[in-house]
Amino acid sequence: MKSCRRGYVLKLHDQHKERENFMRNRKHLFGKTGAFIAAMFMCFGMTAMAAPSVQGDDQLSAVKDQVVSAEYTITSDEPMENAMLQLSYDKDVLTYMSGSGGNNFSGSGGNGMVQLTSKPGDDTASFAVKFKCKADEETSLEVISCIITVDGKELDVLTGETMSEEDPDAEGEEGEEEEDEERASFVIDGRTFYVRRPDSMDDFDTIKMMIQGIESRVLKHNELDLYLIKLRSDNGSYRDHFVYHPDTGNIVPFVERESGTDDIIFIEPDANAYIPTRYVYVDMPWGAKYSIPAYKHVIVDGIDEIFDDSNVYLVYGINQDGEKGWYSYDYDTDSVQKFDDVAYQGEQDYIAELERTVQGLNSEMSHQLERYNTDMGRRLTIIMIMTFLLIVLVNVTVIQYLRMRKMQMPEQDEDEEEYFTGTTVKTNLEENETDVDDLEEEEDIELEIIDLDDLEEEEE
Repeated sequence: MKSCRRGYVLKLHDQHKERENFMRNRKHLFGKTGAFIAAMFMCFGMTAMAAPSVQGDDQLSAVKDQVVSAEYTITSDEPMENAMLQLSYDKDVLTYMSGSGGNNFSGSGGNGMVQLTSKPGDDTASFAVKFKCKADEETSLEVISCIITVDGKELDVLTGETMSEEDPDAEGEEGEEEEDEERASFVIDGRTFYVRRPDSMDDFDTIKMMIQGIESRVLKHNELDLYLIKLRSDNGSYRDHFVYHPDTGNIVPFVERESGTDDIIFIEPDANAYIPTRYVYVDMPWGAKYSIPAYKHVIVDGIDEIFDDSNVYLVYGINQDGEKGWYSYDYDTDSVQKFDDVAYQGEQDYIAELERTVQGLNSEMSHQLERYNTDMGRRLTIIMIMTFLLIVLVNVTVIQYLRMRKMQMPEQDEDEEEYFTGTTVKTNLEENETDVDDLEEEEDIELEIIDLDDLEEEEE
C-alpha cells in the first residue's frame, strides 16, 4: 500500500512539473508573439482608433454687465450625423444669451441649462455659447451630456457607451418592447415625445391609464389627485417626468420645490382658478426645451401693459396636503413663496383708488382746459373783430381828412356889394381922407366894402 501511494505521489509530482514546463513555454510563446505583433505595428505604422471626445471651456472669468463666450469641440473617428451638447452653468453669475455652431444649428438655454444641437456631417463639431455676466467672479461650466449619432447609432461621448435604440426602462410585462407608433405622444418644441415606463418614486404607485386612447403606465400619488408620466424624445436625448392632467390632456414639467414646510409641485392652473389682477399669462422657460404655464405682473401705462423688470413669476401649485394655490417663483434664486392674495389685493385696491382719483383729477383738468380753450377762442375772435373795425375806422378817418385838405373855398365876385348896417368903422385917416361919420351924414353916398385879401393880392 505504501509503495502504491508513493508511486501515485511521484506520478502527481511528475505531472505538476510537466504542467509548469508547459505554462513556462506558453508564457515564453506569448511573449514572443506580443513582441512580434508590436514589431509589426512599428514596422507598418498601424494607427489605433481614438474614442470620441469633447473639449471646451470649464471656467469663465465673469465681469458684471459684460458678455463672455465659451467654445466646445466634439471629435469622432467617423462623420457625425447629429451632435447634441448639454451644459450647466451658475445662473446666479451668468445669463444665457445665444449659441452658435454647425449646420442646422439650434440652441436654447435658461435656468442654468443650455442645449446645443447640429448636424455636422463631419468628424468635428464646434459650438459657441455667449453669456451675460451678473457679477464679478470666477465661475465654472460643466458638460453634463454629449450624444452623437454615427451610422444611425447614438453614442454617449462622456461614457463611450452606445445607447440602445430601445428604452431599457420600458420593458413590457409581456416581454416585448412596444413600438413608438403604438404609444401616446406629445409634441414639445417641435420634437415628438413618447410615453414610457415611469421610474419608481416615493409616494407614487404605478398604474395603467388611458392616454389619447392608448393604455399607458403612469404614476399615481398615494393621497393626491396627481399623475406623473415619463416622456422620451424621439431621438432619446430627453427622458423626463411630467405632470399629466387627465381633464385637459395637458402636461407640465415635473418640478418639486420647498416653500417653508410645504413641498410644492407645479401644476396647470384650474379652469376656475382666480387670477390676480395685473397679471398676464406667459410661458416660463424651463431648461433647454420645456416651459411652465405662469403669469407675470404688468404695469399699466395708459392702455399699454408693460412687464416689470423682475424675474418673478406667478405659478400654480399643490402642496402635500392637496391644497392648490398661487406661488411666487423667483427664477433667479430658484425659490418659491406662498402668494399672499389678501395683501396683494388690498394693495391693488389702494392703487385702483389712487388711479380713480388721478383719473378724476385728469378729467377735471381736461374739462377746465377745454373751457379755457373755448373762452380764449371767443376772446381772440372778439379781439380780432374789434381790431378789424378799428382799422376800418382809422382808414375812413384818414380818407376823409385827406379829402378835406384837397377841398378849396369858392372865389367871390368882385362886383358883389355888401352893405354895413349899424356898424361904425374906426380907422386912422390919413390926409385928404374922409371920416366914416361924415359919410353917414351923407345919405346919398354908398360905402364899398373892400376885401383886404384882394388888396394884398393886387399889391403883389
